[in-house]
Amino acid sequence: MARKNAPALQRLLDACRKAGSITRKAWRVRTKRPAVRFSAADRKEKRLRRLEKKTTYNAAINEIHKQLREAAAEVRSRFPDHTLERVITDVFQSQRLKDSSKDISRYSAFTSLQMRALNANTPEGQPRQKVNQLSHIIAEKWRGMTEEERVAAMEDEIVALRERRENKELGMWHNADVSATHDSSMTVSRVKEELTRLAARTGDECILVVTRGSLSRFRPPETYCSSEKSESFLSTVMKTSGADLAMRMDAFMVLGVEGVARNHVQILTEMKSKKMFYTNFEDHVTRPFGIIIKNWPLKEFKNPSSISTRADVSILWNAWETGTAHFYMMTREEHQAWEQKQDEALVEARGRLQGVREKHAAEQTVQEERSGEEEDTPAGGGGGEGGPPHAGEGNPPPTPTTTFVHATVVTDASGVAVHSHSRTRKKRSDAGKPRKKRKTNVSRSQEGGAEA
Repeated sequence: MARKNAPALQRLLDACRKAGSITRKAWRVRTKRPAVRFSAADRKEKRLRRLEKKTTYNAAINEIHKQLREAAAEVRSRFPDHTLERVITDVFQSQRLKDSSKDISRYSAFTSLQMRALNANTPEGQPRQKVNQLSHIIAEKWRGMTEEERVAAMEDEIVALRERRENKELGMWHNADVSATHDSSMTVSRVKEELTRLAARTGDECILVVTRGSLSRFRPPETYCSSEKSESFLSTVMKTSGADLAMRMDAFMVLGVEGVARNHVQILTEMKSKKMFYTNFEDHVTRPFGIIIKNWPLKEFKNPSSISTRADVSILWNAWETGTAHFYMMTREEHQAWEQKQDEALVEARGRLQGVREKHAAEQTVQEERSGEEEDTPAGGGGGEGGPPHAGEGNPPPTPTTTFVHATVVTDASGVAVHSHSRTRKKRSDAGKPRKKRKTNVSRSQEGGAEA
């Protein structure tokens, strides 16, 4: 009795503390019904019957509303100080949700206990006996018990039934997201019906937004407005729509503040800051993000703004418009294999370049030794000033013939790699010219002291 007489606020706090902390369990036993198959003609006839029934029911409801308005007009004629809307509101107004629920009686607990005992031997799949069929047997057993026996026998059962009631109202179906989605949909539909009736009775306006709380849920965001005034409030004052508001709330609940769509200026600024890399595409896009391009229609991969012919632009446009050319995000395994191939090719190219440099250094050493021997010989031996220059005198090292080809990141329709530009370093204007040695601060100070 203490729980029943507790203040409404305390009961609400107790319910909030228990919500989400207990696992919901099955609170009734259902027998699987045999499936009934209907033919197309039967389904059509059933649909027509439902439509006729719905039309007739709506007509009857409209007729009742008409009669109620006529009765309200008659009441208003007797009480002129009340408006017609006031009378209609008083007619439709009724007490809604109860402040407290009825506590479980000992007889209800005894009935639940006896039904479990009587249905314990029922085979699986067979219909279970109902309370109305066994009520006389349960009543006879109850009348044969004394008051002390009833209190002692039903104390634990009443506690179990209270926990079962709380489990039914507040428990959650863990690891059963589909059941949670169905529960949410049916509960929200009942709430919307209550809000619609509330608006019809009192004229109160409301906006309801329901979204999921995590990515494991399958519920789409939903918005309910009680009338066109609520929708006009969202569009005129809030500068948004119900669907947009629900999607923003859903993004915030799932992803946090980063998932909420920002205003137009911020979005436009971010769009302008983004750019596409055509030069060194594999370094800027493929390596950090694992994205490649498939079915590039042209022979060369470059910026569309640098394409000079209209035919190539039209081919490229149609390829992307139809989805023939598209970006492809590699899987983790494909990306790792691509990076490994890149690293192996880079190591191989560096090895070849080092070999070329060592070979050139050896040739230059041999040439220097030969030039030293020729200086010791008399003039006119072909090594004088008029003779041909030696290979090692002032000649830069030969450019390696090895070409490093990146792994395929842009392919055409047949899977063949498309040539992409790699930006080369700009050649210095004084390349190959001897440069003067820069003077240090110490040497400059010494020169200044000597002049002084």
